[in-house]
Amino acid sequence: MLGHQLRFVASMTVCPSDIKKIRRHVEMAQPAIDPLQNVLITPMFVERGSVDLARQMAEDGRHVMFDSGGYYVQLGRLRYEELYMPLLTTYRENRWASVYTLPDHVPTSQDSTEVVDLKVKDTIRFSTLFFEEMPDDLKSRAMPVVQGHTYKQVDECLRAYIRLGVKRIGFGSFGTQGQNSEINVATKSAVEIARYVIDVAHDNGMQVHLFGLGTPSLVAMIKGIKADSFDSATWLKSAGFGQVFLPFMRAYNISYGISVSELQKGITFEQFNDWRNLTGHQCQLCENLSNLNLYKMHRAAHNLIVMAETVAMVNDGNGAHIQAIYKAGSPKYREEFEKWLQ
Repeated sequence: MLGHQLRFVASMTVCPSDIKKIRRHVEMAQPAIDPLQNVLITPMFVERGSVDLARQMAEDGRHVMFDSGGYYVQLGRLRYEELYMPLLTTYRENRWASVYTLPDHVPTSQDSTEVVDLKVKDTIRFSTLFFEEMPDDLKSRAMPVVQGHTYKQVDECLRAYIRLGVKRIGFGSFGTQGQNSEINVATKSAVEIARYVIDVAHDNGMQVHLFGLGTPSLVAMIKGIKADSFDSATWLKSAGFGQVFLPFMRAYNISYGISVSELQKGITFEQFNDWRNLTGHQCQLCENLSNLNLYKMHRAAHNLIVMAETVAMVNDGNGAHIQAIYKAGSPKYREEFEKWLQ
């Protein structure tokens, strides 16, 4: 289970005051692992102050990944064609990041086969042009994104990117849910395609980053298909819904009176403490459960630390401990260990 090391990237496309709050709360938590070693921001969709703070983090030795903003095209905030020039300008002006995502046209689960086909062709054409127009010193840090719902579509992307000679690629075509198809879901077919993309990429000397997947319960699958890195903002979004994470477990609502839906499933403080002991998670922010219940930023920083711990545990390869945690979690995830980490 050891072998390659998985990296977690904390997605932080938020305002400067939120970045400062997150950093402050992480310091308050006194974690054993720095959960902000790798961060992702979308420079075109944040205030200048957020980019400046990300630059400071890069200067402190952290890795900052730039996302292209394809997600915001998916949400309907702008047209795909409107992304190209402003993004190129932004990248030319900020040459200090570790990774530069090329502009991708993200398909959704609602798109017809024809629409997905067009979006894949757009992604290949514009990524190739964009790469050629990038400053030479950034080309080694470029990351085009594989999109597609079929093997034929992802093969087209892979062939194009192997020709470009890039060192890493992203994969983002997971199933989507939500009002604007904004939530990525690890559907079975998407996971199989992701595994295929990773195998082909590794055979050609490229690393693979998975976009927008990230509850602790999915980490075994992400490690099992041999992804090199993944990003998520779920730790922050879940905190806004009153939800807390623990390693390898699904999110639970700490305001345990709430049992509105399966998604908002509640957890008692007593159960939370039992599971905290089982998983070995410790941070100053969840020592006081009433503060965890009351304050979103306590939950957010706690969740972020849990994500980093989960990845560290899977990289350390302590199979028996991980298996015990999955067994104690929800029935849905009990087979996850056997399926991915054996």
